[in-house]
Amino acid sequence: MTLKAINYSVSFPDVKSHYVSIAITFNSDGREYVDFKVPVWTPGSYKVREFSSAFENVSAENLEIQRLNKNTWRILTKGKSQVRLSYDVYCFTVSVRQSYADEYYAFLHGVSVFGYLEGYEDEKIELNIQPEENWQNVEVSLPKSNSSAYSFICKNYDLLADSPIALGNFDTIGYESGRVPHKIVMIGEGNYDLNQIKKDFKKISDTQVEMMGDHPSSQYVHFIYNVSQGGGGLEHANSQTSMMPRWNYTNANKYRSFLGLIAHEYFHLWNIKRIRPKELGPFDYDKEVYSDMLWIAEGITSYYDDITLLRMGAYSKEEYLRIISSQINRLENSPGKKVMSLAHSSLLAWVKAYLPNEESSNKTISYYNKGMLAAVLLDLEIRKSSDHSLDDVMRMLYNDIYIKEGRGFTIEEFVKICSQLADKDMTKFLDDVVYSLKPLNYEIFNDFGLDLLKKKDNINQPWSGVTSKLKGEQIIVTNIVSNSPSVESGLSVNDEIIAINGWRLKSKLEDYVTKFNNGERLSISYSRDGKVHSTKMRLLSNPEVKCELVIKDITNKQLVNWLD
Repeated sequence: MTLKAINYSVSFPDVKSHYVSIAITFNSDGREYVDFKVPVWTPGSYKVREFSSAFENVSAENLEIQRLNKNTWRILTKGKSQVRLSYDVYCFTVSVRQSYADEYYAFLHGVSVFGYLEGYEDEKIELNIQPEENWQNVEVSLPKSNSSAYSFICKNYDLLADSPIALGNFDTIGYESGRVPHKIVMIGEGNYDLNQIKKDFKKISDTQVEMMGDHPSSQYVHFIYNVSQGGGGLEHANSQTSMMPRWNYTNANKYRSFLGLIAHEYFHLWNIKRIRPKELGPFDYDKEVYSDMLWIAEGITSYYDDITLLRMGAYSKEEYLRIISSQINRLENSPGKKVMSLAHSSLLAWVKAYLPNEESSNKTISYYNKGMLAAVLLDLEIRKSSDHSLDDVMRMLYNDIYIKEGRGFTIEEFVKICSQLADKDMTKFLDDVVYSLKPLNYEIFNDFGLDLLKKKDNINQPWSGVTSKLKGEQIIVTNIVSNSPSVESGLSVNDEIIAINGWRLKSKLEDYVTKFNNGERLSISYSRDGKVHSTKMRLLSNPEVKCELVIKDITNKQLVNWLD
């Protein structure tokens, strides 16, 4: 019999040991061999995670299999018409980017459990799931097949890889937005109010669908992963997964931050899953994929998550401006802004943002942080000179490039669309903001009836440039700001600070520094790798700035158009 589609089956015979069993049945079409590969990364998270390390017992009935490298197995099919490949995956990571399974529930993140057959990536897939007997929910944003109750259809491997699956016994609730059915799946317990969550999620969906004018999915699932501790989210083509500490729902500020995360991941429905830099799709799962436009994918999305909450009434204007102020403060107090451009922050995410070290704050910036501010300034620049906004840019990217041409955009196309809608050439603006190390120019806030007040509340406060932590009875240096007094004194991360001016420390170094004056010289005793040293440090005034964006003219038409 010739299969009409590749068949993936999922079962849980050894789930108490955290293993999930997968079988793939396919036609070899007379080939001598077929290579089975496991992705090394997950789209949306730019880090090589080596998912193949969890794959065990790869076999193909009585056929010979050769292990070619870390993530490739060669099946010597020798012309056999139909082949059944099977393997087990160890799933023991509670994460939006990986998979977990035990006798109570399973969360399967596509690329971490489903390998693919090289050369078959565009073939239709039928997914059959055999849940544990006591599991009542099998939740996934895929169309159902008629084969069985838990059988689903994927048009290709990309969709299978991008469709997480939750199995167990969950609270669920649904709503409709943009004429598309949505489901909320609560994985794990928590002090949530499901009806309130439904109400708030629907506001987020309605607000963003109204802005974009179209919902790209036929169904959508919010997977909410309630955990003891942790956070973060990950977008998918027709779903999203977000983590929430299970007892935080009754904390108003933490709950509102959670809604911001939901708004962020939901906006990715358009921005990155459809509106995407050309490099990010079709995906190469075998190696890193570089783009200097992640600031568009994540920074612009970070702009729209909070402005979505503003537009749906969850923030006042003043609260929203405080969010922008906090992002300005984060960037302006980052030494890395003088070293790394926004484009390089995007391009080098694989080795910088996702592999940070003790020196990262001195040499890098976040494309989320500066990217969000770039989006704010870009929106204002477009609004200042035209009747358009960044909303129009996103709609044009979606309709003219994704919908009409089914592809990603180039930076040249992005600049062209921005220029067209702004009625002026935006090349220099974007060059300065994205590719240079020039400070951001915040003067445009004045044209919108706003003042950016810069304060130095700490100007008389002595400063060493050291951040430390208490580890037992030891005070350990955890971070050192570049060009600070601590650098001049020769201190290093991981040094143990023992004493100042002969007096033993019993709390963090920062607490002691405030007891002295600017310009005062301290004698410091410290231990490095077990050997005690001494040095001198001359304290300077704290260079940290604090910016506050305030409304000076509430009637300013540009301000009203932007924030109303």
